[in-house]
Amino acid sequence: MKYRYFYFVLLISIFTSCAPVSLLNGITPSKSYLLEKNVSYGSLGSQVMDIYQARAKKENSPIIVFIHGGSWDSGSKDIYKFFAEGFTSEGYDVAVPNYRLFPEIIFPDMLHDTAKAVAYLSNLFSNRKVVLIGHSAGGYNALMVSMNQHYLKEQGISVCSLISGVVSISSPTGVYELKKEPLVTIFPDRFKYNDAPMAYVDNATPSLLVINGLADKVVGPQNAIILSAKVNKRGGKSVLKLYPDTNHTQAVQVMSRYFDDNISLKSDILNFIDELPRDGNHCY
Repeated sequence: MKYRYFYFVLLISIFTSCAPVSLLNGITPSKSYLLEKNVSYGSLGSQVMDIYQARAKKENSPIIVFIHGGSWDSGSKDIYKFFAEGFTSEGYDVAVPNYRLFPEIIFPDMLHDTAKAVAYLSNLFSNRKVVLIGHSAGGYNALMVSMNQHYLKEQGISVCSLISGVVSISSPTGVYELKKEPLVTIFPDRFKYNDAPMAYVDNATPSLLVINGLADKVVGPQNAIILSAKVNKRGGKSVLKLYPDTNHTQAVQVMSRYFDDNISLKSDILNFIDELPRDGNHCY
């Protein structure tokens, strides 16, 4: 406990600077998993992922695919060892893919990459269900490829057969029109049409866990509140969780073993996953 403040400062420095990944590795143990780094899921340089396989697997558990954030112009799988270890220590295999970023790409290329990564894992781990978890921009990717089934269908994958659940953490959903660069260039339609999850709330989707901090000034909680309400209104399954005094960074920081007792966010995700169906059609 006496080192908690040190860990807090260290993690914040990693999220807000170019601090080397060795800092994060230094505070996060590796004993709960076997790691395969830079596994190619496509032919392009950015189309790689890290796969953390739990040493003590939870029986009949889905694979967790975590999609990182970074406003679609930054971010990397390389700083999320702490996230993966937070779930491999609970018995889950975790894959963390990169995807192409602006200015190399604009919408919807990041969604094609996310779908390609999921399809690769489906082939690699046959008969295993997938839970998509994404933070911020990564949460948008996770929502879009599960709510608009076109992207996975292109890869020969049925969303309703493969994806048992989706966890959206601090994700933009289309509540607010985009007005700032480079987002306006990345999304020329500015979240006003078919480039936002809100456009697909009437589609059958897997169960959703929609999370936001009430202190989040980057992605306001209305994104979560409105999306979840619309999905439930049409008969879907969406659980909304809002956390007081939790900001944009803290909502993913608490996945670390050093912070997971501060709020119930991580345990809420684990409970959500435990209650997901393991067989049949997963869409509602």
